[in-house]
Amino acid sequence: MTELPRVSVIVPFFNRQPSLTACIEALLNQEDVGGPVEIIMVDNGSTDDSAAVVRRYPQVTLLREESPGAYASRNAGIRQARAPLLAFTDADCVTDRRWLQSVCDGMRDPGVAILIGHCRYPAEASWALTLLGAYENAKAEYVLTRCAPAYHFAYGNNMAVRASLFAQVGPFRLWARAADTELVHRMTAARPDLRVEFRPDMRITHLEFLRVRDRVRRLSLYTRTNAQIASFRELGVAERAGVLLHLVRGSR
Repeated sequence: MTELPRVSVIVPFFNRQPSLTACIEALLNQEDVGGPVEIIMVDNGSTDDSAAVVRRYPQVTLLREESPGAYASRNAGIRQARAPLLAFTDADCVTDRRWLQSVCDGMRDPGVAILIGHCRYPAEASWALTLLGAYENAKAEYVLTRCAPAYHFAYGNNMAVRASLFAQVGPFRLWARAADTELVHRMTAARPDLRVEFRPDMRITHLEFLRVRDRVRRLSLYTRTNAQIASFRELGVAERAGVLLHLVRGSR
């Protein structure tokens, strides 16, 4: 590739052989974004045939990161990436065809440095999980449009960041979880002129979860790990009521 890519997509993976083909195929079939797209898959020490799946695609760059953790793998991808826009998803996620187009559209505003998007669950997911997913998306939109920066958050399975922001504030913290939200708060402290936005048409399908109880367990882990971010605040009763009202109004 002689022309620099417009977007670099970074995907960490560990033993994700069953979902990798769907993930990669979706990334290779994105709508044209007006320039090359670089896809970087980072193997975090898989013991199954995940790396062999990636090797079937010569268009994809395969890296290996020995330090454990998704954020260590994302940082390895950041070091390799050549584009000014970096898009992140996970190996158990399938991106919509317009996902990268939405990233590029959202980054046209120079005041936006981080984007997060709409996450949904597979068609066979339980109705309760589908409802929870609707609430999660309403929460992301409500918090980033209505709430103070202390409440802001992000998630690495559907996220885009300007490469220049990492150059200014540094890479992801090597935490087990919540380093995406920590990056948002570090940006706010260092560059209050920049902001994070929610893009409702920046869509992925998260294949990992089919039952609401499994997702709730994961969310409880995020609540505990977010507590290590000194500037972060969880939503109170009033804010949660605001999210529900926002969800109801949006469904009409």
